[in-house]
Amino acid sequence: MGAQDDVTTQNGSNAIDGGWITGPASNPLSFLNGPAYRTYGSKMPYDLPDFHPASQIDAHLPRWINLEAEERLRLEGYTNGSFKQENDDSYWLNRFRFQADLYLNRWISLTAQVQDSRPFLQKPPIGPPNENRWDLKEAFVQVGDPDKHWMSLRVGRQLINYNNTLIANSEWRNQGRSYDAAVINLRRDGYRLGIFAASIVVPQASGISHHQEGNNIYGLYGGIDNIVRNSVLEPFVLWRVQPSVAVETTSSAKTGKQNMKVYGLRFKARTVETFDYSVQAVLENGFDGPNPIRAWGVTGGAGYQFDPVPWRPRLFAQYDFASGDSNPTDGTHRTFDTIYATAHDRFGMLDLFGWQNINSYRAGATVVPHRRWTVTFQYLNSWLATPKDAAYNSSGGSISRDVGGQSGTHLGEEADIYSWYEFNRHVNIGAGFGAFGAGRFIEMTKMIHFCSGPYFTINFKDAGRAERH
Repeated sequence: MGAQDDVTTQNGSNAIDGGWITGPASNPLSFLNGPAYRTYGSKMPYDLPDFHPASQIDAHLPRWINLEAEERLRLEGYTNGSFKQENDDSYWLNRFRFQADLYLNRWISLTAQVQDSRPFLQKPPIGPPNENRWDLKEAFVQVGDPDKHWMSLRVGRQLINYNNTLIANSEWRNQGRSYDAAVINLRRDGYRLGIFAASIVVPQASGISHHQEGNNIYGLYGGIDNIVRNSVLEPFVLWRVQPSVAVETTSSAKTGKQNMKVYGLRFKARTVETFDYSVQAVLENGFDGPNPIRAWGVTGGAGYQFDPVPWRPRLFAQYDFASGDSNPTDGTHRTFDTIYATAHDRFGMLDLFGWQNINSYRAGATVVPHRRWTVTFQYLNSWLATPKDAAYNSSGGSISRDVGGQSGTHLGEEADIYSWYEFNRHVNIGAGFGAFGAGRFIEMTKMIHFCSGPYFTINFKDAGRAERH
């Protein structure tokens, strides 16, 4: 929402100025927060007049009150879901959010947001992430403005998305993700530092959700502008603790406490107006109980737009690697941990895999057939990084594993097409279709050859008077 449309959330993108290497509205194929025009961000005029009821109501309220609203309706479906034969379904997802901001003075504000998200016509069992009825999505006090003041503080339930690959609010999910947290943002002359202590909120099917005690993440996330022209260098350190995780053992399964440190560096730049690129490296160490953690991951991508050319074609490519663990009983944990990454479009629109034990390539193109309308095509090909470790889904769960490593490493290939059109500043629509052809590993371990899924969505966001702050 508009109240958190700032560096704490928008900095998650892997290109500068809030853009994405993989094209407009990609990764996570939905604006993270803020006005609906973030889907594309063109300066071209809209085809239809604006629709902003919250802003119209705010015009009649005192200046210290601001109301905001969001409505999202999405139709989606799948065939052979979760790599299960004839596991097919299609359903509607609806999400409504209503927010109130109180500006006590130019430095201090209060924000509260309620959310109602629920599915319709979905096969049971039903619950989070599709069902989350009348929850408290956000509730925080803010001192200062992170985009205007050298220091700001936000305490309470809020969104965090400094880096979409590791700690994000994962807006594509019907309930999204919130954190009970304290966040300080410092900025001065092109230097930024976010300091935070947070605990993820565990969503319930209905009523106010709560965080899990002892499941915490702490971090320092920096930003240095223009080391070279039009660039951002982002060094970061994260510290994650959990009360109970699996411990590698040769006997029966055991659990222990996690104490994990994450060290990373991301560099994103634009060398000319039409060429963007981004690289990131992450190292994880620490302990799961008595087991040392030794994991790492890298990602890099680039995009080039041919402009001025009819339909403004933009080509992009991306590579991702995350380490795996070839021996689950050797006492060392080597599988990369994505922590709280976005759950959408990291490895294709179908969200079949996550950034763990994977070696993946992506390439595609975006065209603009008409102002405010984009169409994106992409192709992905993925392998296991380590044949004896599992394939993991976008939530970190194991899909399947061949401990003998006899099923090969090829996960499969995916082709996607998706499109977005902005009616006006506050309303847009999107549609897409993805198809996945299984590689040898999935065919051998899951006996599945093909998966697919379409979606269609209508989005409305009105941040009211907050859009002008």
